[in-house]
Formats: sequence, structure tokens, C-alpha cells
Amino acid sequence: MNVAFENLNELPKLLEMVVELKSIVEKGNLEKRWFNTHELSEYTGYKYETLKSKIKKGEFVQGVHYFKRDGKLLFDKTEVDNWVMGVKSVNHVSYQKEDDDDIVEEISSLMSA
Repeated sequence: MNVAFENLNELPKLLEMVVELKSIVEKGNLEKRWFNTHELSEYTGYKYETLKSKIKKGEFVQGVHYFKRDGKLLFDKTEVDNWVMGVKSVNHVSYQKEDDDDIVEEISSLMSA
């Protein structure tokens, strides 16, 4: 590889950039964490209107699944992934619907305690 003498001073900058890119790839930090509604629609496969409906029904919780910033909804990928899988959220919100018998049993145990 031939490098012009005038460009030799650029080699340290280029090496620094390559090392930084390697670090990012190794850490896996290329993944986006925050989605707007249209990006979330593309990511999950749910239609835009369906996502809006889930917000209105309370399936997506503000402060957990999404945040409103400057009039824009920003969805947390981690929490949406947890919701899709029915896993307890980082914020300790369960997305699995409880069985009616479980709820009655829990209330009964609290009352008898």
C-alpha cells in the first residue's frame, strides 16, 4: 500500500477511529435503544394504529414502555422486548395477566393475615 507523504500525519487519527469502531463492535453497542412510534411499528411488526391502541388501552405504560419528550413518544426497546416475551420488566412491572383464582387467593391470604 502506497501512502502519500502528505497523508502520513493522518494515520494516527485513522488508527484511533479503527480502534474505536472495533471497540463498539465488540461491545455490541450498535443497537438502537429508543424508537419513535413508526420505528417501533417496523421493529415489532405491529401497525402504527395498533400501537396507538395499545397505549390507549394501557398495555404500554408511560414511564415504563415509553416516555413523552417534546411532544414525541420514545419507546424503550428493552421494555418493549420484555412486554413481547411476557417477562417482568426492569421496572418490576409484570405483563402477564393473572388468573382470577390467583387474584382471589392473594386477596384472601392478605385478609387472613
